[in-house]
Amino acid sequence: MAKTTIEFMKENRVVAVIRSASYEKSLEFARACVDGGIKIIEIISISPGSERLLRKLASEEGISVGAGTVLDRDSAERMCDCGAHFIVSPHTDPRIIEYCRESGITVVSGAVTSSEMVNARAMGADFVKIFPASSFGSGYVKAIKNSLGFMDIMVTGGITAENMQDYFSAGAALTGVSTVLLGGGCDYQSIKQKAGEFSRFFT
Repeated sequence: MAKTTIEFMKENRVVAVIRSASYEKSLEFARACVDGGIKIIEIISISPGSERLLRKLASEEGISVGAGTVLDRDSAERMCDCGAHFIVSPHTDPRIIEYCRESGITVVSGAVTSSEMVNARAMGADFVKIFPASSFGSGYVKAIKNSLGFMDIMVTGGITAENMQDYFSAGAALTGVSTVLLGGGCDYQSIKQKAGEFSRFFT
């Protein structure tokens, strides 16, 4: 039986968040991440060429591709029409969640407080996202998991190869990485090498 998107994401754990100034650079960034071992790609929906990039990558085997910074239901529908496997929003919008549930699409909703998380989960969110995670730290994730052990949490913002294990140990299900992948430069080989540093967390 094929893995569901949720199962695939929980198994691979690290999400490369793609945002660049052009379709061509975003495609190169995504290719380098995948070749470096990261199999979950989040394409920022408001970046240039996002719909074209989704269409390009969504049908490829061995990876899961979704859309991030999705702000409303119309945007969610448009991204899913392009083939998105999952939707990530920076907030909790019941209309986005409703559409994703109706369409069988995995949805990640932004939430910080325990109340926001419980509400997002009650609406049908599969994961909740804490951003920026570095402003709260892994201790905050641990505290949430201690009281809400059922909550599947994605953390983004300030995640590095050095602190990622702290977040996983605290109970995070997923981590999102973006600008940190550019630390060694923005060419294909540099991004691929940087992406490879994260592979130990899911291989």
